[in-house]
Amino acid sequence: MPFKRYLVSCCVLLFTISTIHSQNGNLLDELQDNSKSIPQNLSHFKSTRIILGPSTTQISDKELQVRISHLFGPVTDGIEELYGLDQIYNVDIALDYGIMDWLSAGLARSSDYDKTVQTNVKLKLLQQSEAKPFFSLSYLGGINVRTRQYTYDIEFVDRLEYIHQLLMSYRFNSSFVAQLTPGWVHLNRVPTGDHPNSLLFTGIGVSYMISPSTTLNVEYNYVYPTFDKDIYEVEKNALSLGVDIDTGGHVFQLFLSNATRLQPSGYIAQWNNDNFFDGDIHIGFSIMRSFNL
Repeated sequence: MPFKRYLVSCCVLLFTISTIHSQNGNLLDELQDNSKSIPQNLSHFKSTRIILGPSTTQISDKELQVRISHLFGPVTDGIEELYGLDQIYNVDIALDYGIMDWLSAGLARSSDYDKTVQTNVKLKLLQQSEAKPFFSLSYLGGINVRTRQYTYDIEFVDRLEYIHQLLMSYRFNSSFVAQLTPGWVHLNRVPTGDHPNSLLFTGIGVSYMISPSTTLNVEYNYVYPTFDKDIYEVEKNALSLGVDIDTGGHVFQLFLSNATRLQPSGYIAQWNNDNFFDGDIHIGFSIMRSFNL
């Protein structure tokens, strides 16, 4: 466990050093070298999601994005359950609308156990250059409501969840992008007194373009162990591997993950997360389609 903490810390340190180094010297040199220029329409990521978590890619003014995500059962169920595809663990339907080029708002609903309705606001705080994007900084915050009709009485305030994330992405070259996402999740109601109401985490995501229309993505969310030692398991932090395919009209994501929830308040809190390295992984996909209104 200490080694994994050190690994996360090293990734954060290397990311910061690389950003500072480029801003101090290399950035000016590269801006003068047209042979290294990045096309204006090349975003940091193919979509507004890396895999499960948000990316710094911002939808445009008056753009409506529809996203439908599915997460299936564990592949360890074997051929009898078609490696999990016979079981739909979670369906997430989301709408995001670009109010301005730097501001969007979203609404989503998940079919998970709690029937969670999610809201979000996303602000683009900084982008180094429209012509050659290197560093981008965004904020995403939201409030979720658990809408399930439980068999016990529950106050409305106990249904609420709060999410705050700072998205920092850096494009190293025309193919490779990395993002750090420090964040905070607060759950008004938790299962037991040993579960913390507030959770701090850092997401790490990378994307590598293998063709103009296809990227490979990796995403890991490290949750700082404020859980009781018998509850918290570092092996159940959400780890996902995926591929994005941009068809021109749609972005199609296919991924593998040990998470069983599609919203941050679920997979950060490790609700029913499995152990990726034990083979307890789930197949999932997302389809994103944008409309100009």
